Amino acid sequence: MENYICKSPVAMIFFNRPDTTKEVLDAIRVARPAKMYLISDAPREGREDDTEKVAACRKLVEEGIDWPCEVHKNYAESNMGCRDRVASGITWVLSQEERTIILEDDVVPAEDFFPYMDTMLEAYKDNRKVMMVSGTNLLKNYHMPMPYTFSCFSSIWGWGTWARAWNLYDVDVKDWPEVKASEKLAGIHGHFSYMFLKKDIDSVYTHTKDTWDIQWDYCRHIHRGLGVVPRENLIRNIGFDREDATHTTGSTVEDFSYGKMTFPLPIVTSVRRDLEYDKAYINKYFGMRKVVNFVKKKLKKEK
Repeated sequence: MENYICKSPVAMIFFNRPDTTKEVLDAIRVARPAKMYLISDAPREGREDDTEKVAACRKLVEEGIDWPCEVHKNYAESNMGCRDRVASGITWVLSQEERTIILEDDVVPAEDFFPYMDTMLEAYKDNRKVMMVSGTNLLKNYHMPMPYTFSCFSSIWGWGTWARAWNLYDVDVKDWPEVKASEKLAGIHGHFSYMFLKKDIDSVYTHTKDTWDIQWDYCRHIHRGLGVVPRENLIRNIGFDREDATHTTGSTVEDFSYGKMTFPLPIVTSVRRDLEYDKAYINKYFGMRKVVNFVKKKLKKEK
C-alpha cells in the first residue's frame, strides 16, 4: 500500500547490531509514523565492543528518524538483559499509549505490514478475546479463506497489542506452579505441544532462560486470548545464523518471503479460534521430528 502513513505509535527495540537496526529503521521510514518509542539496553559489563556498537545504534536511529515524528527514548543505564529490557520497555510504552506496534532490531516489515496493523489494532481494540496482532505467517501451505484468522499461536516477530492486554502480563509467571498442577492449559494444546509449553514456562519461572516472550504466550493462554494472524507473511527475520543473536544463533529453513494484502481489509465480527490453523501450527512446530530431537538430547544428557 504505497504512501501509507502509519497511525499507531511504533516501539523499536534495539541493542548492538547497527546493520540489522538500520534495515529495520529503513522499513519503518517508508510508513513515517508520527510517534516512535526507542528502547535500548546498555552495554554488557566487560564487553568493550558493546559500548561502541550500542552507541552507534542509538545514534543511527536518532539521526535516521528524518521525518516529522515525536520521539521518546528509554535507554538503560546498565545492562538489563533480554527479559527485563524488552518487558519493561513495552510496559513503559503502554503506560502512555492505548496501543503500539512493536519491532525488534532484526524484524523487517513489508510495506503492507503497517496498514494491516493499524486496521487490526483499531478493529479489535475493545474485543478482549483478541490480545495481539501478528505480522508473521510462516504456514505457507495452510489455506486461509479470509485475509487473516485468529489463533492461539501468534508470533512476536512484528506485532502489536493494547495496554488492556499487556496489563495482564506477568514477566515472573508467579502463578505457574498452581496452573501447572491444575493442568488448566492442557486443553489448548495437543499432548506433545503441551509438553514443550510446560518445559518453556518452567525455564522462565526458574529464570534459567533470559527471555520475555514465553511469558507473553503464557499470558494469552491463561486468559484464553487470541492473536490475529495474516494470510500473507509480512515480515522478514534477518537475525538468524549470527553470533550476536540472542536466541537465533542457528540457521533457519523458514520462508520469509513477503505476501501482498488487499485493502481495505474486511472486518470479521465473529472472533473464533481457528482450530484448523492451530492444528497445522502444532504439526509444524511440535510434530514428531521435534519430539524425536528432544528425546535424543535428553538421552545424550543422561549418558
